[in-house]
Amino acid sequence: MLVWLRVLVIGLLLLAYWGPAVPLAPLRTVVLLDQSPSVREAVWQVAPQLQLQGARYVAFASAAVEVAAPTARRLDLGEGTRLREALQKALELRPDRIVLLSDGLFQDQPEPIGISIYALYQPPSPNLSLSLVGPALPPKDETVEVRAVLEATAPVVARLRFSGPAGVLERELSLQPGRSSLGYRFRLEGPSVVVAQVESALGREQARLELAPADAIRVWVLGDAALARYLQTQGFWVEERQTLGQPIRAEVVVLGVGVRDLSAPDLDALQSFLNQGGSLLWTATPQGLFFGGWERSSLADHLPLEPIEEPGGVGIVLVLDVSGSMLEADKLGLAVVGSLELIRSARPQDYIGVVVFSDRPRWLFRPRPMTEQGRREAESLLLSTTAGGGTRIQRAYLEALEALEGLPVTSKQVIVLSDGLAADVTPSLFDQARDAAPAIKTSTVALGSDADRQFLRELAQAGGGSFWDVPRPQDLPRFFLEEAQRAFQREALEGRFPLSVGAHPITRDTRPPPLAVLLPARSKPWAQSLLSSGEQVVLAVGESARGRVAALATDLSRSWQDWPQAPAFLAELVRWLAQTPARPRVQAVREAGVVRVLLEGQFERPSLQTGGQQWPLAPIGPLRYEARLPKDTVGQAVILENGQPLLRLGLPSLPEWRLEDGEENLRRLAEASGGRLLADVAELQSLEARKPLGLRWVLLALAIGLFLLERYLERRTLIRLASPS
Repeated sequence: MLVWLRVLVIGLLLLAYWGPAVPLAPLRTVVLLDQSPSVREAVWQVAPQLQLQGARYVAFASAAVEVAAPTARRLDLGEGTRLREALQKALELRPDRIVLLSDGLFQDQPEPIGISIYALYQPPSPNLSLSLVGPALPPKDETVEVRAVLEATAPVVARLRFSGPAGVLERELSLQPGRSSLGYRFRLEGPSVVVAQVESALGREQARLELAPADAIRVWVLGDAALARYLQTQGFWVEERQTLGQPIRAEVVVLGVGVRDLSAPDLDALQSFLNQGGSLLWTATPQGLFFGGWERSSLADHLPLEPIEEPGGVGIVLVLDVSGSMLEADKLGLAVVGSLELIRSARPQDYIGVVVFSDRPRWLFRPRPMTEQGRREAESLLLSTTAGGGTRIQRAYLEALEALEGLPVTSKQVIVLSDGLAADVTPSLFDQARDAAPAIKTSTVALGSDADRQFLRELAQAGGGSFWDVPRPQDLPRFFLEEAQRAFQREALEGRFPLSVGAHPITRDTRPPPLAVLLPARSKPWAQSLLSSGEQVVLAVGESARGRVAALATDLSRSWQDWPQAPAFLAELVRWLAQTPARPRVQAVREAGVVRVLLEGQFERPSLQTGGQQWPLAPIGPLRYEARLPKDTVGQAVILENGQPLLRLGLPSLPEWRLEDGEENLRRLAEASGGRLLADVAELQSLEARKPLGLRWVLLALAIGLFLLERYLERRTLIRLASPS
């Protein structure tokens, strides 16, 4: 008995060492199908052989999506190969293992996922790719070379054609698999564009490269076509824009538009631009500078000019309907938003009041100067407005006329806004409007389809004002904005205005002729006046935040048209604005075997951080630094100064086709995950279909149990033999 137990224990230990397993539950398999341009044809060919029992399928390129079968063909997933997104999509399906069909030419580096990957290599299709590589931060007026880099995956005859500042260059090339390049040389006198095109039996590829001298100044111009033309003739890199857009890729932004032509995010972007060392130039186009309300904007503290106001101001009382019907379609809310535009457009010498009416009148606030404090208080009271009740207008209108009579302003106006039928209209109301005019004008606004248009039109006629029909409540804010521009309109002076010149590098040897038009202005205490006409300052400059600012109080479409030196003078102004030491330049270029990052600017100890690693930026010249990253580095990078983030840049992505051992990439990926590289589809189909249940620990436990039992029985036998019979 004991002998057999000992034999059984030894047998169980041997079995445990061998490690047998039995299939238990089916394995959950997710198959990743690479449908990027470089390998989709090969994957489509092998797809019918990929029907695995219980498997789920994910097609991927730049994006990833689950598909019903391996034979699905998706051309809408982009032109790259992003494996990280594909693996994330696979993990959502809770697999036990992942099968990956790909050429191994990924454009990102996936994180470990803790699941075995079985890779099946598919060779990429033959391809001839083209890219252009130019010098980083090249100097002006020197000969530079742009190289066309050709990477062929198969022997091919190709024709390469360059076009650019040096004219057209064509070459016939016989290419072998590998990388080759051809140079295109020219003198870099300003912003330039080089285009290269290669044609072969493998298709047609085109690449375009914009190249600017390191000291070429990029200028974004909004709303001032005349200044844009002047700067273009001086060799600046000028981009005329309708909207600001983000991020701002320029050294100087010219603002010939009004503050209300830009959105709140645009204004925030301009503030950030100044904080980073960018520069702003305001010009007095019919929509810009004080015409556009910049002195009352969030950037007013950075504006080097302020308007010289005419004596006297404007007095406006808004008679606002707050009856119950104003709750419909948020009419009251939109009326309040529009009224806020009126208040924000007013000047400190302007008076504004608001009286509301429903069953009876109630003053929100009587006419008060729109100083900073008065504006804040008026805005707070407007935002507390509520609606309810009927529509009785007469007493509110008469109180508005009475409140305006004694105001120390040169222009007075009542604006009546209603959306319904007034219940107390009498002939005396029109008589009061006639008696008050023309000293106090009455304008009216009919809001919506139910407003009493006839009454409001007659009241405006009696009061010598305007009648406005606003059928949609959504148009109210725009109406009030336009009314504010009419009420508080500034006027430019026209005539002949001789100029005096202040000492500054910008104005050296400058003798500008008289101006035809100017906007009355004076410089801020912190700014420097460069051009003046009597007490009126025409051009002021200064430094603000970490950048520079300037304001020009004339319209260039009407002034200096016959002054030959105008382009050169404006060029000096823009060059001075652009020379801020806080405005660095950074560029990342993918070259053979490395990603080269170049930084230009004033730094002490700059470094670069990407993918959790930090790289020093070594000095390579005055104010210039360089870092060389491994060729497969992709994604976002951050420039650090003493450990603090300063700039962000996107590193160039890896090309879809490239000379790289994709099979070896797949092997490393699979083995690192605990899987392996499969030889062919047959090996894929031979993979276990069920989860194995390992018996090693069960056998070990059973062997130990039997061993203890054998020892127990042996002890009992010894005790029995030792006892007297």
